[in-house]
Amino acid sequence: MKKIIIIGGGIAGLSAGIYAQKYGFESIIYEKHNIVGGQCTGWDREGYHIDNCIHWLTGSSKGTDLNDAWREVGALGDDINLIQIPYFGKFEFDNLTITLWKNYDKLRAELKGISPEDGTLIDELINDIKVAGKMDMPAKAPFDMMSAIEILKLGIKCKDAGLVMKKYASVSCEEYGNKYHHPALKKLFKYAMPDGYSIAAFLFSMATVCCGDGAIPEGGSRKMALRMAEKYNSLGGRIVTKMGVDEIVIANQGTSKARAIGVKLSDQTTVLADYVIAAADVYYTFEKLLKGQYHDEQFTMRFNDTKNYPLPTSAHAAFAVDADLKEYPMTLTFETTPYTVGEATYDLLSIRNYAYEPEFAPKGKSVITTFINQNDADYLWWEKCYQNEEAYKAEKERIGKLCEERIVKRFPELDGKLRMIDSFTPMTYKRFCSAYHGAWMSFLMTPGAKMLNHKGIIRGLKNCYLAGMYMQAPGGLPIALVTGKFAVQRICRQEKIKI
Repeated sequence: MKKIIIIGGGIAGLSAGIYAQKYGFESIIYEKHNIVGGQCTGWDREGYHIDNCIHWLTGSSKGTDLNDAWREVGALGDDINLIQIPYFGKFEFDNLTITLWKNYDKLRAELKGISPEDGTLIDELINDIKVAGKMDMPAKAPFDMMSAIEILKLGIKCKDAGLVMKKYASVSCEEYGNKYHHPALKKLFKYAMPDGYSIAAFLFSMATVCCGDGAIPEGGSRKMALRMAEKYNSLGGRIVTKMGVDEIVIANQGTSKARAIGVKLSDQTTVLADYVIAAADVYYTFEKLLKGQYHDEQFTMRFNDTKNYPLPTSAHAAFAVDADLKEYPMTLTFETTPYTVGEATYDLLSIRNYAYEPEFAPKGKSVITTFINQNDADYLWWEKCYQNEEAYKAEKERIGKLCEERIVKRFPELDGKLRMIDSFTPMTYKRFCSAYHGAWMSFLMTPGAKMLNHKGIIRGLKNCYLAGMYMQAPGGLPIALVTGKFAVQRICRQEKIKI
């Protein structure tokens, strides 16, 4: 029985492990943290649960290959309740509330009710969102392992959605918003996605949720990851937590016969295997695990071009609320007095209300988190701040205070009912997940970006494969899921195992 070592116990690593066991390999996952899930996680503070990841899950609705894959790995199932959030988000601009409903007709009526003058543009947008909803992510096998008939069928199904993508890909959110007459709609499209995105990212996000996908598995991110771990263990897999990997061990280094033969662990133990799947942060893989000996032009170009390929990072504060917020917005972005974090100034604040999850807070109480969008330059500021423990702690406290002040100003009835229970920054993601620049997602879909579809193969190195959110646009959990599967399928092809 051939052995596969998997580096990283996030969604990609768990997916790879599950499929490795399904296809008859012996596998082991090494995870540096004390719990699996990677960034698909959450943690407890003072009797409250803070969810880090899932705001909507692509592939949650039945009838798609992606949903089948989520079910195969145990993330979803008939016994898992799916929470349906009725809208993508609520936004307040110029004392006007705009709801991005997860329903074509309600969304059209909402936007036209605000600005009948923009009716033609709104109709075009809704129609294109409908077309984009026909896009289907391949989850059975990677493109290069699909049959000609499968590729043809997929191409026919996604043809029109591809044209929509081409139509919007090079247009920024702000540029698109400026087409509208109404000032609130201008702001809506400028700020509906984190700064830097192409409007295509907004359109395809709306397409996902409006076509009936994008629910939230009850229990949130951590429970979903733990279900996958349980599935992996039930198949005979082995997870070793609190054990990082320092290096991928390579035989015949520097020759055409170079191949991965195992890993060196953080305790300096060497473990041998027939294959290695690096399901860790891709920058960390190339620079740390491979010691900078191998490079990939596609990734090198993107990491060096932060204008066209910025990485999203963020600062957050989490609050325990001495009130039941079930009647409050689940997500809300609103204008507020300007504030500074690092070297950037903001006049918007986004909050997420988890009252839809009864297990996240004691009865009659709630938990909310704030989101402050940042980027690579902000990470560098945080990295410097982190060097001084007291300064770093003070900055997190300051962020919590300024967020609380603005929440209370928007909701005066909550004065005295908020208590910050945690604050987390780009350095949190760097520390626990080795995330390059503290990124929680792969490269942004900017107007100047080219789509990436990486095969997970390292040029010049055999028996070592990559998996994770960086492998394909737009990144995120679905990409982690399928690329973990694809890495094992490539090994199966190498071993001539029929799948």
